[in-house]
Amino acid sequence: MSIKTWLKFVEVQSLVASVLPLVLGNLYAAITYQEFHTGFAIVFAIVVFALQMVANVWNNIQDFKSATSEEWKNGVNNIIGNGGISQRQGWTTLLILTLIAAVGGLWLAVQTGWPLLIMGLIGFWVVYWYAGTPLPLSRTPFGELASGLTMGYLIFLSATYVNIAPTFNGELVFKAIVASAIAWFAIGDIMFANNIGDYDEDVAEGRHTLAWYLGKDRAVKAFGWVYMAGYLMLIIAVIFGILPWLSLVALVSLPMVMKNVKAFQAKPIKPNFPYAIKNAVIISLTLAIGLILALIFN
Repeated sequence: MSIKTWLKFVEVQSLVASVLPLVLGNLYAAITYQEFHTGFAIVFAIVVFALQMVANVWNNIQDFKSATSEEWKNGVNNIIGNGGISQRQGWTTLLILTLIAAVGGLWLAVQTGWPLLIMGLIGFWVVYWYAGTPLPLSRTPFGELASGLTMGYLIFLSATYVNIAPTFNGELVFKAIVASAIAWFAIGDIMFANNIGDYDEDVAEGRHTLAWYLGKDRAVKAFGWVYMAGYLMLIIAVIFGILPWLSLVALVSLPMVMKNVKAFQAKPIKPNFPYAIKNAVIISLTLAIGLILALIFN
């Protein structure tokens, strides 16, 4: 397997979705609790990236196994078939990435406390349930919600926790829901765009995703409204003092995000799926700038 094929297999481009909640969680810890642990933050980032690649690889393996036709197995959207990836290569990649995530996560849990172990187990459970059960989340209308909350909220919460473990309390669990909302909406929209792009294949393969239930036209419209909901939650977080007012710097990203939304809506096909990833990058950069400014001026 070539490096190029391997990178497609693990869907390295999707790691952008992990960067947003990681950056936000670390900055939130520094701003709100005046705590930041460089070593723990780096190890946690490695664990998160490995676990996301586990989810991607696991999903690709299960999609290949459950394909109902040779045409789909070797189609342009199936990297195992068109990339010539053997079963041994696929399962070896999955095992190595799982070990990296598990060992790193267990070490962090020993260093910081049992709450991180609970968060990690939830993350592993969602990864498995996403593609590996008789009724995987990826084939239901709950896939976007699960990926958004797990990656957006849980990563944000965990990233904050590893920095502030000694002073952790239950209040953070609830504040993190609002503080990370713009992240889990943007991340959920990445999967939503992916499913919209796969709409015809999903219908043929019996995947009843959110896009399937809404219908393609309504799903394409809803894609844009999800971002608006994220921006609304950002404003609410600032009003209630959960995020600093300089977080509103992220609002400058709105015109750029909506430009990408319109481009995707004009042609909602799989090759245009990266527009959703670009939006996650734009939102993360502008919000990070706002939080960094808040950290400096505080």
